[in-house]
Amino acid sequence: MFREESFWIKNAIQKIKPKSGDDEVANIGSSTEYFRKVIQPHIHNNIIDSLQSSGWKVTNVDLKQEPGVDLVADVTKPGFAVPFKDRFALTICTNLLEHVEDINLVARNLIEITRSGGYILITVPFKYKIHLDPIDNGFRPTPQQIVDLFNDVAENILDSKIISISDKEYYRIKPSRFPVWGYRERLAYYFGKRHKTSGILFSIKK
Repeated sequence: MFREESFWIKNAIQKIKPKSGDDEVANIGSSTEYFRKVIQPHIHNNIIDSLQSSGWKVTNVDLKQEPGVDLVADVTKPGFAVPFKDRFALTICTNLLEHVEDINLVARNLIEITRSGGYILITVPFKYKIHLDPIDNGFRPTPQQIVDLFNDVAENILDSKIISISDKEYYRIKPSRFPVWGYRERLAYYFGKRHKTSGILFSIKK
């Protein structure tokens, strides 16, 4: 996750508040606590900590049975939602839909675990290179194309943005045997070709 993406998420989730003391957030594809706090600390600082400070209970959901994963489950499987149906007031799914084989199945699972009147927040790369994890299906949607996956339940859009990534750290200079080739990402940055991410937060009614 890009730092600027995490700041957008932080600002977006401040638009909603938990309605009771047991309101729970599903952080789908959360990875490990080490990843969230050490490798990409902006995830914890800008998202997890912000949620917990606002009174949300965060449940981290991932395939890995590792420290920091609260629920081990596979959102790409048909039976994923059965144990968690209507459990979460807010479901967050970031940088995942481009890595699944059946996007519509995952969207349906996100709907099933989110209670009616709850919220779903999703980010997906809009302009970014193919990156295998283990697959990249090439899904590079606008925010509207994301919400179109949820047309039957989507109600109000609270925030929607294509986030342009300006931090030069994400445009690496790489070793290369060929002149200038290793500078292509940085040169693209200076010529205005930036990575971009689509983000959307919306409520659902079912």
